[in-house]
This record gives sequence, structure tokens and C-alpha cells, in this order.
Amino acid sequence: MKDRKTPARIEITQFPKGKRIAVTTSFDDGQIHDRRVVEAFNKWGLKGTFNLNSAKLSRKEQRSDAHIEAAEVAKLFEGHEVAVHTVTHPHLTKLDDAQIVEEVLGDRKALEDLVGYPVRGMAYPYGSYDQHVIDVIRRLGIVYSRTCENDPRHFPAKEPLAWASNGHMFHKDPCPMNEKFEKFYSNQHATGVFFIWGHSYEFDRGNCWDMLEKIFKPISGKPDVWYCTNIELFDYEDARKRLVIAANRQSVYNPSSTTVTVNVDGNLLDIEPGLKVL
Repeated sequence: MKDRKTPARIEITQFPKGKRIAVTTSFDDGQIHDRRVVEAFNKWGLKGTFNLNSAKLSRKEQRSDAHIEAAEVAKLFEGHEVAVHTVTHPHLTKLDDAQIVEEVLGDRKALEDLVGYPVRGMAYPYGSYDQHVIDVIRRLGIVYSRTCENDPRHFPAKEPLAWASNGHMFHKDPCPMNEKFEKFYSNQHATGVFFIWGHSYEFDRGNCWDMLEKIFKPISGKPDVWYCTNIELFDYEDARKRLVIAANRQSVYNPSSTTVTVNVDGNLLDIEPGLKVL
């Protein structure tokens, strides 16, 4: 061990494979137009987090022309993320503790029954929340909850249960979101997360499906961008913070279940769960 060359520096990369930027998206309400968004995203290599209201999903006993079928959720959103949007889409700030728990935990359980994995993300219906709502849901296994607020420095989140984004997909201040991304991306020194949210039905309501391609396709296909779901972003950030680099820089221990990339004297190295001797 003493003869092993000691690295001069080991840096924990902000994103997997040393990617410079992470792009993530979020769509609310689980309406039938999600199908078209998923189809486009799968073609372009983008990933989305889809926040669903379990009571509004279409079922044999409760047919809905507006919302997707409960039975198609797992297959439709495979490779993406399904997250909580509450059972019935209420203003959580108008409910007492018991009803908040019913809405959030009930939705989480129902969605987990459909997808077969722990559902840990969330978006607030109407963007409605306050500190009391945060305090209640913090105990319900929710890792993050997206708001409707805009903040270019939204990640890492100071309060994951009050997580902002770069903006709504149709936001145009000071410029459209695709142009905002291009300005961010074209700066080779820029790093960080670019996060867009919206509703798939907005494309249909305004008869503007051309905007789906106009906004999102230019964001896709960048070699130095990590395209991820919301929960993948938080899981990687948690894993990189837990990484243990030996004081003698001869080994790295990854106690998480997520592979983390490190830069060892200019060379990228993936540290899988467990101990890695360098």
C-alpha cells in the first residue's frame, strides 16, 4: 500500500460522468396529453417527472376522458419518474394536518401500487404551500416538493420541500425557456441544473403542440448534459455528499446505492457502492 502512487487530488463531480449541466423537467396532473410528451421525450432522450393525482386517474369504475388510465401508468412512465401531486389536488394550505397526510400519503401509496417502487417526489397542487405544510409532509417520506416559484439558483435546494425551478415552460421573462437554456449552455464555464415545469394539457389547450418541439428538442442531445428525473438529481446529490475519501487518498468508500463519479488527477472514475481502492 505504501508503494501505491497517491493521487494529488480527488474531486467529487457535481453530476455523473463529470457532466457539466443537469436538465430535468416536471409535468403535473396526469392528463392524457402526457402520452405525447413522453413519446417525444423518449425520442429526444429527455427525462420527465410526472406528478399524478391518483383519484383522478381513469379506471373502470371511474372513467375519465381527461386523465390517463391507472393501468397504463407503470408502462407509460417507464424510464421517467412518477411523483405525488396529492390524491384530489386541493390547496394544502386550507387543510388540517390529518387531511394533508391523507392527501399526500394516500397518493404516495396509490401510486406505489401502480409503479412498484417507492414514490418519494412531489409537486404542490396550485403551488400552494407554507411552512406548516412543509412541517407535516417532512415526516411522510417525501424527499423534495416542487413549487411554482422561479430561482436560477434552485439547486442544491436550501429547503428541498420548497424547491423552485428555472421557470414554467411558457415563461418568457426575459426570454423563452429554450433561449434561456441556450444562453446558459453556451457559456462553457456555466454549471448547474436547468429545470422546467408545466402541464401537458397546455399544449393542447392553446393548440400549440409545435411548442413542445420548439422548447424541448433544442435542449436535448448535448454530450455534456445529464438528462435526469427530479429524484435522480436528489439521489446523486445525496450520494456525492456521503462519499468518503480516505485521508491518504488511497481508497474511496461509497455507502450509498448510487454510483458517484470522481475526478482523480484529471481522470474520471465511477465509484460504485462499496469500497474502491485506487
